[in-house]
Amino acid sequence: MHPTFTVLAFSAVVQAASFTPEVSLLTDLPQFHIQKLQKTTVRSVLKTINDKKLKGTTFLFGSTLADPSVAPQNAAWTSARFEDTFNLAVAENNCKWFSNEPAQGVFNLTACEDLRDFAFQRGIAFRGHNTLWHNQRPDWLANNPLNFTVSQLNRTIIPNAVQSVIEGLGKNLVSWDVVNEALTDSATPGMSVTECVVNASSRWPNFAIDGNASSPVLFPDESFLNTAFLNAGRARKIIGSRLQLFYNDYNGRGGDSPSQSKTDCALKMLGQLKSSGVPVDGMGIQSHYSATPGAFPSKGSAHTTMDRLKSLGLMGAITEMDCWLPDNTTASLRWQSSIFGDILDSCLFSSNCNEFILWDPRDDESWLDTQTSTGVHMGTLFDLNGDPKLPYFEVLARLMNFAQGGVEPCSTSSGTSVCVL
Repeated sequence: MHPTFTVLAFSAVVQAASFTPEVSLLTDLPQFHIQKLQKTTVRSVLKTINDKKLKGTTFLFGSTLADPSVAPQNAAWTSARFEDTFNLAVAENNCKWFSNEPAQGVFNLTACEDLRDFAFQRGIAFRGHNTLWHNQRPDWLANNPLNFTVSQLNRTIIPNAVQSVIEGLGKNLVSWDVVNEALTDSATPGMSVTECVVNASSRWPNFAIDGNASSPVLFPDESFLNTAFLNAGRARKIIGSRLQLFYNDYNGRGGDSPSQSKTDCALKMLGQLKSSGVPVDGMGIQSHYSATPGAFPSKGSAHTTMDRLKSLGLMGAITEMDCWLPDNTTASLRWQSSIFGDILDSCLFSSNCNEFILWDPRDDESWLDTQTSTGVHMGTLFDLNGDPKLPYFEVLARLMNFAQGGVEPCSTSSGTSVCVL
């Protein structure tokens, strides 16, 4: 059964701000016209990609999944989209530390298990997110960080948190974000891994207590990274799983500064872990972008980052993808569509990228600061009513092009002065 979507009207073109480039899209071409694309679904195209083994392994196109109580009015829509659009689900919040270990040493995985089971009941994959992050820590740790020594954290608290959750969720997950956002945003060229970590103010290994930015450093080094991944590896071995263990962070896109230096830090860190025998399989590249100049990577730099990961024997994944809009003009919507398409291509056409994940499935559930009166900030593929927008159809066209054995399109987000399809 095909979904019954409302086709959006794109005929009334409004003049966009002067910086918005004119772009070329696959959906402009007759073979990928929206009326034709309406006759298929993303899941059916994914099935073609995976049946033909075009990626060598299963390609997963997913989205975050929230507790149904967050938006109960969207429950039926959500269920339908995880049957006809997405073949991968990621818990938005319910698998994080605050939810899993509400009291020290007392684990309650029910909320996380419920979302995992939602996915499994629909025959789709589930990704774990995340076991160690400086935000959304349980109150017993967040409110009293200096009550715990480095030794306690490294020997018992972090190992228990990581192993208990990964073992508890079971062997059939495809991947876990073991550590999330541990690196500084102020990286400079040539920084050591230790410098990249200990300079990450208000994060692991730092804690800002009551907003005090001068709080003492909890860890003098990056030892907590080794601890987390080593124990994730032990958990994986115990449950006999083939799941992949990821480091996940934003601005790991390369191509500009300071994100280039942060990218260098991340790759240096991952290479150091891997060469030390620590089990790490890849990096999730958080992709919170904007349809504004310099606020997203070029397709070339996205490919370069994937290639650098591959040279280290590591996987890449596009995680948390959304694209903020500066205005609600048709020109900006087209630019947004081209950005979604180019980032998807950078994963599809890279042999070491098999997961592409959206952060929030529709605009009214997006973490972005939604303003319904203007449409500004609308960063997902589906609008406030759950109807697909132009970016949805462009993403579907990119998937279909790959499924049909088409060549990789040029970098459409660069504008028609650079790229015309």
